[in-house]
Amino acid sequence: MRAVAVLGICFAIGCSSSGSRTNAMDDVGFIVKPVEDTYVASDVTDNPVATLDIQQPIDVGLTDTGASNDTGVAQPREPIAEAPPYDFTAAAPWYACAGGAFPEEAVVVDGFIQEHQYFGTENRREVEIEVDFPAPGSWSQVGLLFRLECPESGLCDHWDRTGSVSLVLEESEEGNQEQVEIARHITPYKIEMCQYIDITGMAPLLTGKRILKSWIDTWVGPGHAQGEGWRVTTQFVFYPGKPKAPDEVVNIWGRRQITVGEVEPDANVDSQIDPKSFMIPADATRVVAHLTTTGHSFGNHLNCAEFCQMNQELYINGVKYTVNPWRDDCPQNPVSPQYGTWEFPRNGWCPGAIATGTYLEVTDAINPGENNVIDFDIRLANGTEYDNISPVDLLPSEYVSLKLYVWR
Repeated sequence: MRAVAVLGICFAIGCSSSGSRTNAMDDVGFIVKPVEDTYVASDVTDNPVATLDIQQPIDVGLTDTGASNDTGVAQPREPIAEAPPYDFTAAAPWYACAGGAFPEEAVVVDGFIQEHQYFGTENRREVEIEVDFPAPGSWSQVGLLFRLECPESGLCDHWDRTGSVSLVLEESEEGNQEQVEIARHITPYKIEMCQYIDITGMAPLLTGKRILKSWIDTWVGPGHAQGEGWRVTTQFVFYPGKPKAPDEVVNIWGRRQITVGEVEPDANVDSQIDPKSFMIPADATRVVAHLTTTGHSFGNHLNCAEFCQMNQELYINGVKYTVNPWRDDCPQNPVSPQYGTWEFPRNGWCPGAIATGTYLEVTDAINPGENNVIDFDIRLANGTEYDNISPVDLLPSEYVSLKLYVWR
């Protein structure tokens, strides 16, 4: 049975609201350069560190996922042959969906299908679903198709909202959940988007029954004058072949919000982040850090944290890695034309795009088989502490997530 009941029409005409990608761009990545005991992430092109050997998305469509059961739900098929790889690097940095089909050898797992997220009489800013991922296998790549559509009324949220797709790792008896972020995104102004990104690094966690969460920081819903929210679709595509995924994922922080600009000792960035200890297996051969940061709020001093450049400083066992995720390529976003200030450069993101984050090769800083310590700081691009001397009501902040990919 073909899984086309909901998505077939869209894939037939393409996944991006603006059609196929017309402005080809060089892949923008980061390479880590040692400067004494400090490592600085610099913009480069065609860099394997940024792609983790797993290139980042595809002419994407639906594929036959196997025979249906009595409820009509498509069942994932076991891989029977190696699937041709998808060139995610060529699709960077926008990763726009397009027409076509997934390889027939691929295993396609549905998450959310046109899940309506909104705020109103019901709070559906965060929703969850149980997903049955395949058993551990030999995957050369894993892709995530992420789509935002307008509600049936056609009235998309008017504003650029922060959003995130996460996996629940465990839940305490008190109801607290540890989540690992799969993808960060910012909604476009009033129009739809579809992107297909490489999440091969997450493969060790995408097995068996898992709780998947989608969060969008929207404050509109049915009947609201500024739109009625979004419909969210997620699909996971597993490409059988020579394994390239890491052997383990160490979740340091799921998505967390850090206020910047407060310099008092009890409110500054340092007071909000405690150094964290973690273990890496003694037989580890490679460790890559995946850091995702997006800055939010404006009108504060220096127009932070959305419209000012900020350094992200990661310390691993005292070794410093510095990243400036500033994006000045927003006018080239194929999800356009949008409304509002979509063309303005921003701290770590563009409206209507997934913020794929930065990959840092940190193997040399790791002590395999021993206790390791990680710490983090946020400063202005010139390296000084940010002092918000003219705050507005909404204090500047960044959403930060960090995980480590470990190969043995």
